[in-house]
Amino acid sequence: MLIIIADDLTGALDSAAPFAARGLHTEVALTPNAVTSGLLQAPEVLSVNLASREKPAEDALRTLRQVMEMLPSGVMLFKKVDSRLKGHISTELDAIPFTRALVAPAIPAFGRFVRDGHVQGFGVPTPISVANALGHHVARCSIVDTITDQDLSNALTHARAEGIDLFIGARGLAEALALEMTGQPLSELVEPPIGPALFVIGSHDRITVEQVDRLREMEAVNHHPAPNGLLEFVAQPETFPMLVQAVSGDTEISSEEVARNLAFSVHPGLTAGARTLLLCGGSTAEAVMARMGIECFRLQGECLPGLGLAYADGHCIIAKSGGFGVPETLVTLAEKLQGGRG
Repeated sequence: MLIIIADDLTGALDSAAPFAARGLHTEVALTPNAVTSGLLQAPEVLSVNLASREKPAEDALRTLRQVMEMLPSGVMLFKKVDSRLKGHISTELDAIPFTRALVAPAIPAFGRFVRDGHVQGFGVPTPISVANALGHHVARCSIVDTITDQDLSNALTHARAEGIDLFIGARGLAEALALEMTGQPLSELVEPPIGPALFVIGSHDRITVEQVDRLREMEAVNHHPAPNGLLEFVAQPETFPMLVQAVSGDTEISSEEVARNLAFSVHPGLTAGARTLLLCGGSTAEAVMARMGIECFRLQGECLPGLGLAYADGHCIIAKSGGFGVPETLVTLAEKLQGGRG
């Protein structure tokens, strides 16, 4: 069994998607408390969301230690990290016993790569040192320059020979590992259902902002800004497809508070009328699904690169990280959900 450990929900989904898309039974535990439920499904891959990205480092460490105690012995471990190395990477590694790790946070398909030990490329204006993110663990880590998908596959081959017992990376390394495990070079996209759609945007990443700007240009989409995540109206079913976007409010609050406000704003009032939910931003996805009472689900794959798709609580749920995708990503999804109509 492969265990993926991610610090936010979108990371847990996009790193698990390459395995699900190649036919492996892939479960996602939305919270650490759902790990046991996920294991009971006897999956080939279990992706665990620690929900620790926005929490203090000591909380992240304690949570991961608790998760490690729940895992059976002999599993393969993949520590999913943000491709721009956000989060408590070094601290969380303190909770994972390992001899040597392969570190490859590149995502060539999204234009992010590692050169001279630094993450560079799309969405990375200034190169980011991989060694700095690893802290005191760097001596036990092999940091490989990876420009292409083939570089990642080659790194995996060499890692096996070196006796690597921990994989640390992002979507690119997950793709390479899924290819190695299944022998299937290409994954299949999952078509989302046509019908009423609700887009819930909590991320302020400039990549997402541009995607939302493009989406707002579609005539059919009804855009509703939510200051600090709070809506000031009651929507009607005929207003779908609907775009609810968190914007700055009169006071500054934490991203977690904004996410909770968004969840309160959209569920159950808006989710009840939507067949598909697009949740953008890890904290937002976590908060909305927590309010819906969803703890664990089987991942079906992706409907677009970086957009994991699952069914839960009578809805199709699609999650997207704030920093992923091309400018037309949300427009393309909206067209799919409307049966190809722009």
